[in-house]
Amino acid sequence: MTPMAAPTETRRRSQAERSAATRDALLEATITCLVEDGYANTTTSRVAERAGVSRGAHLHHFQTRSALVAAAMERLARLRGEELLLAADALPTGRERVARGLDLVWESYANPRFQAALALWAQARTDPELRAHLVDVERALDRQTLELARRLFPDISTRADFDRRVEMAVATIRGLALLDTLHPGSDRNRKQWVFCRAQLVRLFEEASAQ
Repeated sequence: MTPMAAPTETRRRSQAERSAATRDALLEATITCLVEDGYANTTTSRVAERAGVSRGAHLHHFQTRSALVAAAMERLARLRGEELLLAADALPTGRERVARGLDLVWESYANPRFQAALALWAQARTDPELRAHLVDVERALDRQTLELARRLFPDISTRADFDRRVEMAVATIRGLALLDTLHPGSDRNRKQWVFCRAQLVRLFEEASAQ
């Protein structure tokens, strides 16, 4: 007779691990709600339901909706930064890198996640609590963008006007991405990006040649 295998013991998670898993589930559910339903419909009860946790567990981690969505944006910003830096390292070197690098920045804004962030920023204009939470997130995003730009365009990253050039490029990209707010699914902004991209490529290449 073949001996029966001993049952595999399943290690019970610690309280800290369960707490971290609950927090992660809440943040992921919040990001999904913001993207799919918008800020107005991202209620604490809906987030708790989507995350599969009780309302009490939700309140244990986040006392207010503002604190919850701000933490979700912090998480989203961190993941965005990690993804973009990996993508930047995979880009080709040489002349093609400038255009491809600008496309990478463009793609990080021309998507539903940025539209969700816009809804939060608009709400924060008249919501002091939310605004206080998001100020640090915005500063982190600005630092992240400059770090990415230095990785993308190392040849001109030491120029005194480098930050200003990057800020102008990002302002252009954000402005075009706003078109998706009123025209979701339209290719209107992407058509305009072709022209704007060419001008920005020229701006960055001129700096490299000087």
